[in-house]
Amino acid sequence: MADFFSALWLGFLHVQILDGAVPVLVYLIAAGSILATLLWGPTKRWILTAALAAVAGGAVAVALWLVCVRWLDLFGGGLGAPTYIWLVATLAAVAIGIASLFRRGALRRLVAVVAIVSAAVAGTLGINAAFGLNSTVANLLNVVADKPVRLPAPAATLKATDARAAPLWESWAPPAGMPAKGSTGTVAIPSTRSGFNARSAGLYLPPAALTSAPPRLPVVLMLMGHPGNPDPLPISRVLDEYAAGNHGLAPIVVVADQLGADVKDTGCVDSPVGKARSYLLQDVIPWMRANLNVSPDPRLWSIAGYSNGGQCAISLGAEHPEMFGTVISISGEEFPGATNPAQAVKRLFDGDAGKYEQAKPLTLLAQHRYSGTTAVFTAAKDDPKYLAVAQKFAAAAEAAGMTAHLRELPGGGHGAAALASGLQAAFALAYPALELSAPGKEATSSTTSRSP
Repeated sequence: MADFFSALWLGFLHVQILDGAVPVLVYLIAAGSILATLLWGPTKRWILTAALAAVAGGAVAVALWLVCVRWLDLFGGGLGAPTYIWLVATLAAVAIGIASLFRRGALRRLVAVVAIVSAAVAGTLGINAAFGLNSTVANLLNVVADKPVRLPAPAATLKATDARAAPLWESWAPPAGMPAKGSTGTVAIPSTRSGFNARSAGLYLPPAALTSAPPRLPVVLMLMGHPGNPDPLPISRVLDEYAAGNHGLAPIVVVADQLGADVKDTGCVDSPVGKARSYLLQDVIPWMRANLNVSPDPRLWSIAGYSNGGQCAISLGAEHPEMFGTVISISGEEFPGATNPAQAVKRLFDGDAGKYEQAKPLTLLAQHRYSGTTAVFTAAKDDPKYLAVAQKFAAAAEAAGMTAHLRELPGGGHGAAALASGLQAAFALAYPALELSAPGKEATSSTTSRSP
């Protein structure tokens, strides 16, 4: 029986909520039940009550916007028109449903309950769709639905100084039967040294890694945003396209959990919240070296991140150029705890403003000189706060000696579209640095090669 419920729960976590039948069904139920509530016995008094309830719900939505977005800036910027429209519509519908609970008739009240619940769920799915980052129930709940991966055995140990006869883009020939796409799953990375309470990491193995005699590939340590989870799906979609345009070659990707099981903003530092930095540097990276068929050459190692993870990527990349040859920050935050710096000083740095300043990526960049590091910063033009951060990072990285690139995306806000476009733009530049495509020019994917 326990196995049955476990399988049921796992199936629920994997339900697709961005597209498919489930969101459509929820929207239909919400619309139908609200319509039934409005039209059931439409007296003048009820029509006036429903109208006042809708206005009250809309007013609550506006109040939430003023307090949470404008005054407290809890989300580090605006949330976009679709989010606000969904918020107003949802709270107006919920308010109508609550008003209907006070009307006579058990069946009418039951319909009102359905309207309230379905409207709330529909609003949640609608707002989620506006950002496009959570494709499953598990993603939405910040739960990792484990999907264990059988790892190919690593090749014999090589030293970082061992040279290949030729880079992979030149020497690799895809064998017959190589899969057209890569594989994703999860891996549990023990926090032996840090003690950090991390969730399972996401893993992407490209087509070349799934062959009978795979090459030692470049590798990416990827970090996602807050709140969020270590989901390999967004980056796997982009890299599958690049693999299709480059003989199955793509980096292996580990999407590590810098937030922990409690999904807290750790800032990627060691603090009372948890030793997130030690986990990444002392647990995750050694695990990657020991368990994955990846190149030992740090020039072929990348650290990448989105939003909260984008700050982590440039911070770690700036502090440890000996570990990463390429740094990618997609719509990255400017510093740890950027949404509430005053709280971050207390929560992450025990009130020490000096330590906080030292942990900022711009401070780290100003204190070092770099040689051979490629850095890519992206943000959307309709995401002005994070675009300004990307511009600052690119200028500081270039001044510090990195080969820095800034890509201003035409659109995408601060959601899934900006993440996908940012990764697409970043890997066009990263592929040559990772020796997966010819040097001196940007790589093309199967998508870009089809473009006119």
